[in-house]
Amino acid sequence: MRLPRPQINTHWLLLGLAIALGVGAVYLSNDLIHSRLAQLEEESRRGRVMVSVVVAKRDLDRGEPISAEVMAIREVPKEFVHQNAVLPKQFGDFERQRLTLPIKRGEVLLPMHAEGGGQYVFSATLKKGQRAMTVEVDSVNSISGMLKPGDFIDLVYSGRAAAPQGAERDEELTLPLLSKVPVLATDQRVSRRDDGTESSYSTITLEVSPEEADRIIVARAAGRLTALLRNPDDTDPNRTPVMSGASLIGQRPAEAVRRSVEFIVGGQGGGLADVTEAKVSGLAPLLKGWMGPASTPAQALARPRATDSH
Repeated sequence: MRLPRPQINTHWLLLGLAIALGVGAVYLSNDLIHSRLAQLEEESRRGRVMVSVVVAKRDLDRGEPISAEVMAIREVPKEFVHQNAVLPKQFGDFERQRLTLPIKRGEVLLPMHAEGGGQYVFSATLKKGQRAMTVEVDSVNSISGMLKPGDFIDLVYSGRAAAPQGAERDEELTLPLLSKVPVLATDQRVSRRDDGTESSYSTITLEVSPEEADRIIVARAAGRLTALLRNPDDTDPNRTPVMSGASLIGQRPAEAVRRSVEFIVGGQGGGLADVTEAKVSGLAPLLKGWMGPASTPAQALARPRATDSH
C-alpha cells in the first residue's frame, strides 16, 4: 500500500521565500548604507578642519556667572564655527563675567553673551565683600621694579609729630597699618615738580575690605605709606611696635613717656599726647565709627590686619 504524499501549498512556500528574501535584502541594504555613510564621513573628516570652541553644558539664564562648571569644550567643523566664537584660550577673559543673554545647552559662547563683551572686567576678579583701592607710593617705598600683581605686602604708616614748645626737634612716628594685603595691579608714573625736575612714583592697586580702605584713606591723608614685600606663605601679622625717634636712638621708656609731642595732620596741630599714644587731631571723627571706645587714632591705625590663607 502506497503512503500518500503530503500536499505542499506552493502559495505559502512562495510567501515564505519572499519574506526571507525581503529580510535579507533589508539587512544587506542597511549594512551597505551604514558602510557607505561611514566611508563618506571618513572622507569628509580627512578634508575637514575641526575647531575647539566653548559651549554651554546646560541651559543658562541671564545673570548667571560664566565658569568652568557650566561650560565645556566641543569640536566643531571650521565651516560651521561662528567667527566670534569663544575659543578655549580666550575663556579666561570671560570667566566670572555674567551673562547678558540666556544661552541654550550646546550653544557656542559668544562675546555678546558676556557683560564685558570680550573685554577684561577687573571688578569680576574681586572677592565678594572686597574692594579695589589704588594707593600712590614713591619709587623707593613701592619696592621699585619688584612689586608684581599677586604679591602680598605690609603697609607701614609714617607721620610727623611736632614736638612741644621747648623741644629741640619734631618726632617721626612709624607703625604697622595692614598686613598681607594682596596686590592686584601696579603702575609707574612720572610727575613734574614746580622747579622743573621730575619725580617718579608708583601706584599699587590693593584688594581690601571697606574698613581697611577707610584706614588707608585716613593714613594717607595724615602721613605717608610704605609698602613692604612679604613672603606669600608668611601669614603672621606685622606686630612691630610703634617706632619713634626716641626709641630709635635708645631713649629709655621713662624718658619717652615723660616727653609729649604734638601730632601734625595737614599742617595743623592738635592736642598734646605721649609719643607712643599719639592722638591724631582731626582723625578721631573719621575713626570713631569703627575704633574701640578705649582706642586712640594711633592705636586704631596700628591695629593688625586679619590675615587669611590666600
